Amino acid sequence: MKKSLLLLCTLVSCLGLYAQDITVEGLIIPRDNEGMYVRNPDGQFEIEWSKETKVALEVNTGLFKGLKGNVLHYQVQASREVIRFTLPKGSVTGIVGVRSKGQLEKRLKEAHEENWIGEHGLRLFFGESRPQQIASPDDLRFIGLWDSASKPRALTIKGKKYECSLKKGGQTKALLFNVLETKDCKPFVNRARVVGQRKGDVIHAKEIHLQPIGDQAALDDPKLPRYLFIGDSISGNYDKGLREFLAGKFNLHHPPTNCGPSAKGRSSILEWLGAYRQPGRHWDVISFNHGHWDSKNDKASYQENLEKIITELKKTKAKLIWVTTCPVPNGFPPAADLIKEGRSPGRTAGVMEKFLNPWALEVVKKHPEISICDQWQFVKDNEDGIYKEFWAGKDVHFNANPADKLGEFLGKHVLQVTRNR
Repeated sequence: MKKSLLLLCTLVSCLGLYAQDITVEGLIIPRDNEGMYVRNPDGQFEIEWSKETKVALEVNTGLFKGLKGNVLHYQVQASREVIRFTLPKGSVTGIVGVRSKGQLEKRLKEAHEENWIGEHGLRLFFGESRPQQIASPDDLRFIGLWDSASKPRALTIKGKKYECSLKKGGQTKALLFNVLETKDCKPFVNRARVVGQRKGDVIHAKEIHLQPIGDQAALDDPKLPRYLFIGDSISGNYDKGLREFLAGKFNLHHPPTNCGPSAKGRSSILEWLGAYRQPGRHWDVISFNHGHWDSKNDKASYQENLEKIITELKKTKAKLIWVTTCPVPNGFPPAADLIKEGRSPGRTAGVMEKFLNPWALEVVKKHPEISICDQWQFVKDNEDGIYKEFWAGKDVHFNANPADKLGEFLGKHVLQVTRNR
């Protein structure tokens, strides 16, 4: 599991930070005008800033397509919310750091032979010009003028233009400086990565990398109960059907991410729950699922993760619903027995019925206050009906009417359990 508090050993050379700097990240919680708190599963950390603290907006470089003029349209992941950031006019300095001297030769070869510098580690300083340079053993940074209008995007160093992109695949994030200030570190609607030095119980911030997660309560109808549904891409499939079925009955929310495996749920659950003790940010109902991403997990780890997640969910006092993991269809090879180290055999037909769902139910049934919405059984019961094509295929996802019916099935369960409150 990714540590929330760790030494920045590998990045110090390209970020220009000191070896004793530490980083902590999580949901922003209010403190006062001179600082904030950052909360994550390891606890709550007190952060203090100064006039020297640099604040950057962290964005996936794919969002650069939303850059129009000097306005960046920031689409909050898994949300309909778009935040518009006005960028300073003028030159934009781009800095790409090489992680280590061992990688320098490769990066220089790419620059000289391919006229290409990868975007990984890109730091942009808007409205700012800096001396330009090619990375060297003495300074592991490419520094030049960044041009987003060029296709592909480019970094010009001493008159020579280099493609600055992800042409070899993957995804990455960039840090945009001179766009935000410490006053923009608003609680509940942002998470942050803080780089700084610990002095006593306080971390003095040198850099704050701000990541907007959207305002869960901004568009809520205060007269309606609040419902959080946690899940992977399958929850994205049934999102539309669930929202349409519960329209006018609940304020529906989903974490701004694919919730993925149980390990991610364990490390992120506090952030997803947000400041639920604050008025208007409570949860009345929470449904949750982790399964498909755990198809190669072992029983002990999976169950331990679920227990940790449930511990935090129960603190909300919400009505809790476990959603069973939907089937892997018959187009996949049949599920074998457990593989080495007691791990489930991966994405294979029957793996949920044979391993993941029984393992989850062993945990959930220890908590009788949690109801069970058996989506797996619903899909099985309709194997010869709306899910006939699904069962014969080789795709765990749902679309169109089958997806909507899955959301409607969960919506009916939500109404049922809330009537019994």
